[in-house]
Amino acid sequence: MKEIIINLLKKEGIKLRDEELGKLIEIPPSPELGDYSLPCFFLAKKEKKSPDKIAEHLSQKIKLPKEIEKIENKGVYLNFFLNKKILAQNAVKINANFGRLPVGKGKKIVIDFSAPNVGKPMHIGHIRSTILGDSLIRIYNFLGYNPIGVNYLGDIGLHIGKLIVAYELWLDRDALKKNPVQELLRLYVMFCNKEKSKITEGVEEEFQNNEWTNRAKEKLKLLELGDKKTEKIWNEIRKASEKGFNKVYEMLNINFNETVGQSEFSEHGKKIVLNAVLKKLAKSEKDGAVYVEIDSQKKFILRSNQTSSYITYDLGAAVERYKKYNFDRMIYVTDSRQADHFNKLFKILSMFGYDFSEKLTHLGFGTIKFDNEIIATRKGDIILLEDVLKKTIAKAEKEIKKRKTKGDAEKVGVGAIKYIVLKTTPQSDVHFSWESALNFEGDSGPYLQYSYARASSIIKKAGKFNKSKIKISGLVSAENNLVKKILLFPEIVKNAQKELNPAIIANYSFELAKLFNEFYHSCPVINSDNESFRLLLVDSFRTTLKNALYLLGIEVADEM
Repeated sequence: MKEIIINLLKKEGIKLRDEELGKLIEIPPSPELGDYSLPCFFLAKKEKKSPDKIAEHLSQKIKLPKEIEKIENKGVYLNFFLNKKILAQNAVKINANFGRLPVGKGKKIVIDFSAPNVGKPMHIGHIRSTILGDSLIRIYNFLGYNPIGVNYLGDIGLHIGKLIVAYELWLDRDALKKNPVQELLRLYVMFCNKEKSKITEGVEEEFQNNEWTNRAKEKLKLLELGDKKTEKIWNEIRKASEKGFNKVYEMLNINFNETVGQSEFSEHGKKIVLNAVLKKLAKSEKDGAVYVEIDSQKKFILRSNQTSSYITYDLGAAVERYKKYNFDRMIYVTDSRQADHFNKLFKILSMFGYDFSEKLTHLGFGTIKFDNEIIATRKGDIILLEDVLKKTIAKAEKEIKKRKTKGDAEKVGVGAIKYIVLKTTPQSDVHFSWESALNFEGDSGPYLQYSYARASSIIKKAGKFNKSKIKISGLVSAENNLVKKILLFPEIVKNAQKELNPAIIANYSFELAKLFNEFYHSCPVINSDNESFRLLLVDSFRTTLKNALYLLGIEVADEM
C-alpha cells in the first residue's frame, strides 16, 4: 500500500525519490487519523509552500484509486484511509511465500558470524553473534539475495600459543578424554594465572614482553614454521574444540556455508603486508615489525618475529574472500568493542588499494546482562553457552508441565533464548532473565509459539471449509487491525534488512500475536456469520507469524 501512496504523490509532482518518500510516510498514532500519514513540513522547503497548504492542495488534487477510501488533510498532515474490504481480500489471499521478494536477485552477501576461539568453550557472549548472524542470513535469503555464512574460527593467535604451552606442561589426558572442552578451559586459565603477574599495563596483548607471553609467541612461531610436534598438539586442540562447537550449533539449528580457521590466511596476510612495504604503503621498524600510520598513530600489522597478528589474518581473509565470492557486501557481526579493529582494517585495505573495502560493514552489538540466577552457571569467569541452553530447555519443560500443556521443551527453550536476544536492537544491551524469556503471556518466544498453536487449533477444529466462497462485510476493529498488521509484513522484512536489525521483525511478531489474541477473544470464528472469512484470516495470521519466526530462527508447533 505504501507503494501506491508513493506513486500517487509522484504523479502530483512531489520530487523525492521513492526511498525518501517511503521514510516520510508513517502510521498515525490512532485509526481516526487514517492508516498512513504524510507530514508535509518535510516538503515545504522543496515545494516553497507552507506545509498546511501543501497538505490541503494534495488532498484536493489526488485522484483516489480503488485501494484508498478517502484522503484528509489535518493541519500539516495528509492522512490516507485505505479501503478495508480490499485490504481484507488481499490479507486472506496470501500463501506460504508471503513476504518473499526478489529484491536481491543476483547479489552475494557474505556474513561473518559466531567465530568462537579454538581451545576455548563457547560462552554466553558468543550467542549474540551466532543468533544475530543466522537471522540475517535468513532475512537476506528471504529477499532473494545469495547469503554466504562464514564461521571464522580463531584457530591461531596468542591464545593458541598459550594453550600449547599449557598442554605440554599440565595436560591431564584422562580429563581430556572425558570432557575435552572443560580440560582445555582449565589449561588456558592456568596459563593466564601464571602470565597475569608479568603483564605490562597499557600494552596490547600481542606486544607484551615477559617470560610467559614470550613462550606462547615461540610456540606460535613453531606452529607457523610447521613444527610436527606443535602441529600435532594444535590439531588435537582443534578437534576437541570443534566437537564442542558443533554440539551447540546443533542445539541452535544453525548452519554455515563455510567454516574456516584464521590460520588459513596467515601467509596470504603476510604477502599483503610485505607487498605494502615494497610499495612504501607500510613501514618496518628496526626489529622487523611492520606498521601503517592511521591518524598519526602506528598500527602494527606484522610482529617483530615475522608472525601474523590478528589484523594480518583479517587482511588475508578479506582479500581471499573477495577473490572467492566477488561479494556485493560483507558484514562482520561482532561485539561493538571491536569497532576500532574493523575501522582500521577497512582503512588499511583502502590504503592498500582494495576498492572492495567500501563494501565492508561491521555490525557491532552490545553485551548481554544477566540476573543472579544466570550468573550462578559460571565456570570460573565464564558463563558456558551449552549450560545456559540446557538449563533453559529444562526450565521450559518444567513450565510446560506446570501449565499442563503440550509442547516440545527444546523448541520452546531455544526459541525463548533466540527471541530475547533478537527482540533487542543489536547496538543495545540485552537484559536476560529466565523469568522473562519463558513467560508464556508476555513479550517472549513462548508467547509467540503459543499464539501460533492457538491459531492452528482453530483451523484443525474447523476441518475442511470452503476457501473460495467468502463474504466480507462490516469488518469490526479487531479484524481490521489484524488485516492491516498482516499486510505490513513484506515492508517489515525489507526494513529489517536495510537496518540490519532483526528486532524489527521480532517486535512486529509480538504486535501481530497481540492483535491475533485480541481478535481471538472478541471475534468467534467457528459457527459465526463470517466463519469462512475469519478462518482464512486465522490461517493468514499463521502463515505470517510462521514466516516471521522462521526469519528469527524460531520453530513453531501446531500444539502447545
